[in-house]
Amino acid sequence: MKIQYKFLIIFLVAFAITIVPNLFLFKNGIIAWLPNYVWTSISIARFILLIGLFVVVTHYWIVKPLNRIARSLSLEDTEPVKNLSRRRDEIGKIGQLLERFFVQQKELNHVIKEKSLALESVALAEAKSRALLNAIPGFLFLINPAGIITDYNAPDQPELFLSPDKPLGKNIKNILPFHIITSYQKAIKELVSLNKIQVFEFTHHLPDGSENAYEATVSDTEIGDYLVSIRNITTRKEAELEVSRILSKQQELNKLKSRFISLVSHEFRTPLSAISSNIQLLSKYQEKWPAEKKAVVIKRVQKAISIMITLLEEVTLISKDQSGILSVNLEPLRINEFIHDLIEEIRKSNELPVSLELKIEDGEDYINSDKELLRQILLHLLSNAGKFNQEEKPVGVSVALENNHVEILITDHGIGIPESDMEGLFQPFHRGSNSDEMPGSGLGMSIVKRCIDLLHGSIRVNSTVNLGTTIEVRIPVNTTKTTMYEQDLNY
Repeated sequence: MKIQYKFLIIFLVAFAITIVPNLFLFKNGIIAWLPNYVWTSISIARFILLIGLFVVVTHYWIVKPLNRIARSLSLEDTEPVKNLSRRRDEIGKIGQLLERFFVQQKELNHVIKEKSLALESVALAEAKSRALLNAIPGFLFLINPAGIITDYNAPDQPELFLSPDKPLGKNIKNILPFHIITSYQKAIKELVSLNKIQVFEFTHHLPDGSENAYEATVSDTEIGDYLVSIRNITTRKEAELEVSRILSKQQELNKLKSRFISLVSHEFRTPLSAISSNIQLLSKYQEKWPAEKKAVVIKRVQKAISIMITLLEEVTLISKDQSGILSVNLEPLRINEFIHDLIEEIRKSNELPVSLELKIEDGEDYINSDKELLRQILLHLLSNAGKFNQEEKPVGVSVALENNHVEILITDHGIGIPESDMEGLFQPFHRGSNSDEMPGSGLGMSIVKRCIDLLHGSIRVNSTVNLGTTIEVRIPVNTTKTTMYEQDLNY
């Protein structure tokens, strides 16, 4: 029942309480003889009764339900209005609406909670993805089939970009250089055709003139875009080149070791055989041969021993250099006197079969250098000059101090060095193509070059086949200490 009908009933009841007793009293004449104060009391009592009835009805029909509705709204609970929905008036409809509202609110809250959790998961996944993207050292592009960049990650200073503008939403042709785009388009065709991840490498010149190497990986995604990853592989390429160089060097060393073993066995076998055979002859004919013939045999033995000592010195020098213990021991010396004494020593030992023309300029000749390294340089150069020189012509040696350097010129008139042999002249075991008939290990010139390098000097060779060779050596007057770790290995 609607509230207005309820209040109409209340009005009729109040009308009955007020009018009907008056009609009864007037009709029976009772009111005529009632005292005024009694009539007044009856009227006041009826008024109070009507007011009380109105208050009670209003409280139970309107105020109390509204309080329950307000409580339900404040608690966001249907329990306070559970019984109100059974009423058939407006309050009952409000109760039903509230119950429906709370049910839908609960469902909505559940949906909102699920959506919030989903959004948090998406945000967390996006944060993780972005963190992974930022951790990738290089460039990362998400490119749609039209070539538009839909997402990217790049270093703070992207050296591959054509402009400093942000690439998002732009065509990749306007972002990367042409040679990269060409390789990218080719990779896309291969990817579509073969359905296989494509990898290509390229180089790029930087504004400072340097060149970097890069590796690009192109793959497709589930959303139809292409994922392009570009990373700088310059360090890796340099490392690969270094490894390749080391391997090449190791192979070269292995070859040198094999040649060295072969050389040593051959070079030692010859003088040892000479020593053995001559000693056997001396032992057998000691009593029969005259002193002159014995002296010739002893001289052969001494020569063979000298050859072995020279070879051992060369081997020892190379071994020291390879082990890193070959260093410069500096001491003051007079270069003119040193060379003069060394040549006299060679002459007395008869190790130089030709004559020498020594030309030494007068003047200050004190230098700070290494005697043993200088000795190795001069011994090998003079030995080669004497070995390949024509016997009727002398070997020329000149010494001069010039521009804080000692300049030593050694000139012979021998078979010369062919132009084709110049490039490998200072390589270990290298021998000239026209010197096969001459004895030698092929180590002499490499040792000379190594000693000169340790003294921070230089060597220059001018040669003409069948006319002779001139070798110019320049050594600083004041040499600084150097070890093999400060020089490139030639062995």
